[in-house]
Amino acid sequence: MKKITQLLCVVVFALTSAIAFSQSTITGKIVGADMGEPLPGANIVEKGTTNGVTTDFDGNFTIVTVADSGKLVISYVGFAVKTINFNGDADLGTVVLDLDNTLDEIIVVGTGVIDIAESRQTPVAVSTIKGKDIQLKIAGNAEFGESFKNTPSVYVSNQAGGFGDSQIFLRGFDQTNTAYLLNGQPINGMEDGRMYWSNWSGMADVANAVQVQRGLGSSKLAISSVGGTVNIISRTTERNEGGFIRFTGGNDSYIKTTASYDTGVNDKGWAFSFLLDHWQAHRKYAIGTAGQGQNYLFSVGYKPNDKNTFNFLITGAPQWHDQNFSQDLEFFERYGEKANSNTGFLDGERFTERRNYYHKPVANLNWDLNINDQLDLSSVLYASWGRGGGTGGVGRGRIRNEDVTGDSDALNAREINFDAIVQNNIATATTINGGQYGTFGDSYLRRSSVNNHNWYGLLSNLQYEPNENWSMNIGIDGRTYNGFHFRQLNNTLGLDGYNDNFRTDRPNDYVITETFEADPWASLFDFADNDQRYDYNYEEVIQYLGTFGQIEYAGDNFSAFAQGALSTQN
Repeated sequence: MKKITQLLCVVVFALTSAIAFSQSTITGKIVGADMGEPLPGANIVEKGTTNGVTTDFDGNFTIVTVADSGKLVISYVGFAVKTINFNGDADLGTVVLDLDNTLDEIIVVGTGVIDIAESRQTPVAVSTIKGKDIQLKIAGNAEFGESFKNTPSVYVSNQAGGFGDSQIFLRGFDQTNTAYLLNGQPINGMEDGRMYWSNWSGMADVANAVQVQRGLGSSKLAISSVGGTVNIISRTTERNEGGFIRFTGGNDSYIKTTASYDTGVNDKGWAFSFLLDHWQAHRKYAIGTAGQGQNYLFSVGYKPNDKNTFNFLITGAPQWHDQNFSQDLEFFERYGEKANSNTGFLDGERFTERRNYYHKPVANLNWDLNINDQLDLSSVLYASWGRGGGTGGVGRGRIRNEDVTGDSDALNAREINFDAIVQNNIATATTINGGQYGTFGDSYLRRSSVNNHNWYGLLSNLQYEPNENWSMNIGIDGRTYNGFHFRQLNNTLGLDGYNDNFRTDRPNDYVITETFEADPWASLFDFADNDQRYDYNYEEVIQYLGTFGQIEYAGDNFSAFAQGALSTQN
């Protein structure tokens, strides 16, 4: 028996030694060809296996391979994939990844107004995320903004763990200092320059590519682009016929169903495309962050001859999502990392104080005109109609669980006790004309802060190329914007309405009685008339006109460009 045991030990030792000696340790550093800077988060995978690592902040990596020899596949967003052979332990030194910013396989309509760096020879740092990479990076319940992760000079934060609440920083600058464009159409907020990614959640399915141009001067338009320019190139009408149905699942009951079909271009130059999807989940990460939404796209393309190309597109992503707010570290250490002080229960069901809901249909008509071999005109006429807002509380009668139980250490202590609020509202109601109404001092109701807008614009660019070295552009950018801002009631929490006695233009017994759903589809047409708006009610009108120009020279040994823009706004 002893000899058998010794024999088994020898066999196990021999096998272990064989496995150990069949491995290799490979080290190296990954940098980008454009700036020579390290690429943190680059993927290094042993081909034919699931064995892989990512580079650290300085671009360094160490991988212990399964086999003694084979191939390593190195990849990074915006750069061409590189395959390297290995045979035994090795230090690869510095591995340079070449840029992969080609858009040749992507149909781009309106190339004159879409400021892509495909043909630009000037030194603008750029990364291109293609549609297939976007789909890979947002598998499960990740969102469009999160597809920017691991892009050089880009930092993405999900804020507080809710759907559509991402923030993107480019070269350290926030979203108000970065120009975001959809097929050349500016999509930063006209009033504050902000980006609300919940309004653009559908871009994950619609985008053919996203090009991130880093640095000042990378956009011809007279808009704030200190951080850089992010160009979202949406799918237009596809050349080939085809379609698909896709089902996606994720954590916390996340499900998404997508259907798409393209007719392809017929003999008369017409083509049609459509896409529909629906998603929902009972939370993103934090408690009380449920969400639901849809996405639609309809596109019609027409090319009557070699001189003209037209494309009409309408897309939208109606959604609602319950929100969590950022808190200090002490809050999460005390109540847990999924804690949410905006949520609670009403009649046994999860209910939230803060819900974002919005529907922003966007339509644009592109026209490309090839005047002659040297002259091209590209124009886009666009419009968007935003409807929706965000809910919150009105009044000082908010009651939290700890106010009822006296236990401030319970994990749900900071959640809102909506059932207790209903009881308090009824007990402290003011009677006006036989109805029970809440007041700001004693009651608590849920209201909606509405931000509706109508936005129309025209962007046109004339490009002149006298020869292969010189290129000149001149164009106009005109926009008109009407924003409507007011508050309306959403849920009276046991009352008949709200006594709006703060406004000087109304009597002290003025009451608001109507409520309006926090729903993106209902908000398109169902919102409060002037007599049912409270607190504030105003309109903002913005008229904008800009002109821009650019001249570029690209030779074999020297390239340069100069650009300028003027704009006026009132």
